[in-house]
Amino acid sequence: MSRLALLGGDCAVSLKEPVWPRIGEPEIAALNEAIEASQTDSTYFNSMSGEGPVAEFEASMERFYGREHAIATSSCAAALQVALYAAGVGAGDEVIASPYTWGQTVSPILHQLGVPVFADIDEDSYCMNPAAIEAAITERTKAILVVHIFGHPADMDPIMDIARQHDLPVIEDCAQAMGAKYKGRAVGTLGDLACFSFGDGKQIIGGDGGCVLTDNDLFYQRLVAIGSHTSRQERDISDPELTPYIDSLTYTFRMHPIAAVIVNAQLDFLEQWHQERRRNHHRLSAGLADILCISPVAEADGVEHCFHIYGPSFVPGEAEGVSRETYVAAIEAEGLPFSMGYVRDPIYLRKRFQDRRYFFGGGMPWAAHPGSGDLYKRGDCPVAERRCADTELQVKWSSSLRGDQSALVDQYLDAFGKVAENLEELRDWQRQRAGAA
Repeated sequence: MSRLALLGGDCAVSLKEPVWPRIGEPEIAALNEAIEASQTDSTYFNSMSGEGPVAEFEASMERFYGREHAIATSSCAAALQVALYAAGVGAGDEVIASPYTWGQTVSPILHQLGVPVFADIDEDSYCMNPAAIEAAITERTKAILVVHIFGHPADMDPIMDIARQHDLPVIEDCAQAMGAKYKGRAVGTLGDLACFSFGDGKQIIGGDGGCVLTDNDLFYQRLVAIGSHTSRQERDISDPELTPYIDSLTYTFRMHPIAAVIVNAQLDFLEQWHQERRRNHHRLSAGLADILCISPVAEADGVEHCFHIYGPSFVPGEAEGVSRETYVAAIEAEGLPFSMGYVRDPIYLRKRFQDRRYFFGGGMPWAAHPGSGDLYKRGDCPVAERRCADTELQVKWSSSLRGDQSALVDQYLDAFGKVAENLEELRDWQRQRAGAA
């Protein structure tokens, strides 16, 4: 039995995960062309009109996803805010959201002065449970914001059925799920609006940037109205309710043209990289299935997880008294990029929500909602709360696992197996630390 690295033994993982984000020769060639072209074409460094490389990227996204309209943005948070505006969300309106996500899924709701209402998650996919969405709808509900968390698609058919019954627009947060599929359909083609990220660590990257897709002409014009320069507004807005308000009084949510060049070059490789990541993570899941203390990531029938994050589960009943904190410390010591989890605390239990204190002051946006005092109690979303408190784990840098990473994955499995074989020593270490404290 190998000695744990935590106790002075050798690390099980000697290989390093590949660098990500990074760019390759095709992107470098595209960038070189862009820099040369910028000497005679200002659209490579001026995105105000939405022309040039930004327009080329938007057209590529429309073709790739088969949607009518795409608008590039500076980030996915910006994409979500403009999508919420397009969907009609304003002061005091409720938006149903997931409690188990990155905060910037939810903060755009607050930026629109909307009030997030949280629906609990499914135990296996960690995405919102359709039944919980149905139960959360009130007369103040204005939209449903669905997160394909970690790259696992949400169960969209029942969600869309519920939305249509209540005449509610659905916004897909695809920040972590570009390339994922639901029943053969690409994530980003299922809701009324879909938002993407090209920031650090995503499936394809531009350094920064985002995008919104929609098939609705009015939604598209609203997207242009809230985040674009007047030169683009004047070209793309024709709705009589919007044209009187074409003005520079708006947000600057434009994508940098050079980011558009990089993302446009990487779009051709998305499916190839998606399948490479899937092979590596399926190898990891298959190996974890027979190792104590950890349960591999679930993948529902009929979906293709894209593994932006690999989020397995700690199994306390198999750990023989070893805590999750101790288990994570032992795995990390073996050289594996590992943590207690990605979310840690459900969004509604965090201090800003409990104190109703966001950046606006005056208790806004909750002050615009007369019933908001009854929201955000412990126990509202028990599945999300249990996961955060007891079982959440994260293998970091999943998006980097492109190409054949079987040797690295096998070392990861060696680390998990080694810790599982040394639970008694790990338990003794935990007791000694508790006694010293």
